[in-house]
Amino acid sequence: MHTCRFLPIASSVLLLCGTGLAGAAKIKVPTEPSNLTVKPLGVNSFELKWKDNSNNETGWDVFAALKGSTPVHYQWLETPNLNTFVVITNELPGKSVSFQLAAYSGTPAAPKRSKRTSVVSATALSKSEFNAPTNLRAEAVDDGQVRLLWKDNATRETGYQMEYKLASAKNWAQLGTRSPGVSFSVPAGGFVPLTRYLFRVRAFNTYGGSPVKLTAYSNVVKVKTKAFQAPSDLVATPEADGAFSFKWKDKSSLETGFELQRKVGTTDFVVLGTVPANETSTDPVLGFELDKDHQFRLRGYRVVDGKNVFSEFSNVVSVKSTTLSKPATLTGTGTSDTSLTLTWTGPSLRATGYSIDYREAGTTVPFTTVSAAKVLTNTVSNLSPGKLYEIRLKAITRDFFGNVTASSAYTTSIEVRTKDGISGNFHPPIFWGTSFLYPVQISRVSALTNLIVTGLPAGLVYNVDARTISGTSTEDGVKTAVLKATFSDASVVTRDLVLRIVRPPTAPLVKAAFAPVVLAPAANSSVSLAGKFEDPDTTSAVRLNTSSGPVDIILYPLATPVSVTNFLSYVSNLRYDNSFFHRSVATAAGSLYIVQGGGYQYTTESGFTRVTKSAAILNEPGISNLKGTVAMAKVGESPNSATSEFFINLNDSNASNLDAQNEGFTVFGRVSTPTLAVMEGINALTKNNYTVLIGTGTQPLTDVPITSPSTAVPINPALLVKMPTVTIPPLLKYEVVSQNTSIATASLAGTTINITGVAAGSTTIQVKATDLDGQLVTQDISVTVP
Repeated sequence: MHTCRFLPIASSVLLLCGTGLAGAAKIKVPTEPSNLTVKPLGVNSFELKWKDNSNNETGWDVFAALKGSTPVHYQWLETPNLNTFVVITNELPGKSVSFQLAAYSGTPAAPKRSKRTSVVSATALSKSEFNAPTNLRAEAVDDGQVRLLWKDNATRETGYQMEYKLASAKNWAQLGTRSPGVSFSVPAGGFVPLTRYLFRVRAFNTYGGSPVKLTAYSNVVKVKTKAFQAPSDLVATPEADGAFSFKWKDKSSLETGFELQRKVGTTDFVVLGTVPANETSTDPVLGFELDKDHQFRLRGYRVVDGKNVFSEFSNVVSVKSTTLSKPATLTGTGTSDTSLTLTWTGPSLRATGYSIDYREAGTTVPFTTVSAAKVLTNTVSNLSPGKLYEIRLKAITRDFFGNVTASSAYTTSIEVRTKDGISGNFHPPIFWGTSFLYPVQISRVSALTNLIVTGLPAGLVYNVDARTISGTSTEDGVKTAVLKATFSDASVVTRDLVLRIVRPPTAPLVKAAFAPVVLAPAANSSVSLAGKFEDPDTTSAVRLNTSSGPVDIILYPLATPVSVTNFLSYVSNLRYDNSFFHRSVATAAGSLYIVQGGGYQYTTESGFTRVTKSAAILNEPGISNLKGTVAMAKVGESPNSATSEFFINLNDSNASNLDAQNEGFTVFGRVSTPTLAVMEGINALTKNNYTVLIGTGTQPLTDVPITSPSTAVPINPALLVKMPTVTIPPLLKYEVVSQNTSIATASLAGTTINITGVAAGSTTIQVKATDLDGQLVTQDISVTVP
């Protein structure tokens, strides 16, 4: 750049310039300059050059004297960071002049000078001439700059005046001045593109005061400026997290700024933004699509009369953006027997979250993946005690709908071990009146210091040495035992062992005896059945009145109270009425036989509708999914998501899968023995896939059982296995038989036995109670007619 000082000449101001870099001033003694050289330019001018070694100077103090004398202060140069300057003296043709230079800070009135340079001498030119410059040439450098070159024919000039005008203009205008010199290459800027200009130059001399001495003008030259120049050599460099930085060459001196454009795929170029004038690079720019091919181009713009005028475009560059930056320095620690806490650094600026993969170390099973928020720590739970896990992590972005749109590379896998604890199935199947054995599993027995078991139901005991729970349960319902283990690191782990115990099908029992009945001939006596019989394994039941026959479901309210209450609420609110079995599966391998209902309804008036659902309920696993059991359906990977849908198991082989899958399916009842055949018949029906209209939308239904060998589409509602009503059946069915009808007769009215005397004598009335499984018990009533 040019750093200039002004000297008054007559009524005008002439500009004398040196080159240097802008710097900061500070009031302290600066470092002395070095490498001073002096070159004579004429009989009255010398070019000084030096090395600037300071970063705090205010300016420069020039010392001069005829050779042989000690240089004294001659001129202040009040511009910092110079490294060249033309010093004007009086006319000293053939004289030798000595110079020194010092840097100073502060002001010329109170300077803090550095040491001076060594004395350097030069001899002024001997021939004193003041002739006009010749051979003026003008070259268009770019759209707004012209370079002037001429021959210097003077040795006693103070400088040169440069003038210009439009080719069509009458009057010349001042362009600026230039210091004396032997040769010239002067850039001049601010011109209009594609415009013709005239230029001329003359020398001036201010020595001796007014008037200013002027030579004749040089020859006049004409030049046309170039068109508005486009930037070139555009380079786009991919940066982290999909960002780009840009570099280019600025070929114009007139731009107001630059406009950057981008194109992705087959779309059109779009404007990304602007960059200020004279910039040739950018910092990394964020916000681009990750891992995508991009094209970029650049053009300059000028504001002319309030409107943007654009240059041509630069070259187009094609480059692919980077993906997300992967996290760094993943570490982990076991925080409990079932959880690990992970931390990491180096978060991606673009990530909206993280994806954590884990699996037991040393295995090749697929990783389990969990999501983490945009934080630098996360706890992974539901792990096994005392296990070593392999863990890796990557950054991700998600769209508005939660779908993963981009992923970083994975971190290096690490291995972390959970703390010691108790493992195993904490809701194991147990059967009333059947031998039970449960080994308490400890992750590392050598670290165990104590294990206590409390709250076992009657019939079960804990063996301290073998660490087993065994025996035969004589209680039913939900029983919770507490397992408490203490380890050598002083950690304590407590687990609830939930045992859901239901009675197997058994015959009804006589609960209380009937009192003898004495009545006269033709007299009547009423005997209540209340309290006389009970069915130990059945306290609650529901009847599905299906189009294929009634199906009785014996419920387990003591073992699964939440699920039974939920199921009965759907029954009492008639939500299952007009529903149908919408899914029936019978695999070729025989590994899955189920019939599912409770999800959809059909009526002629309303067509297909969904069963109105209540809130989801808590999972109650523990009763094995054996043949004939009824369980709640739920959403995959969501244990506590059951609402209205249920399914009937028709094969024992389902148990190994359904007892463990999705934290186990809740069995809340079983189909009675006589009606199980109805369900097996439904499972054997033809099955087909349909899409039905529900409201304004459609719903696909797969493996729908229909009462026809044909699989025609669309669905025929008349062929569905429907449940017009779902009711509450009596738990026991009663019959009464008189052993001698000539003495007394008996009949039933609900739960009341009506006995009528006929003639004198004694007999018995046999009362038969049959449960929903078809098992029965009898009890006699002694009748005497006096």
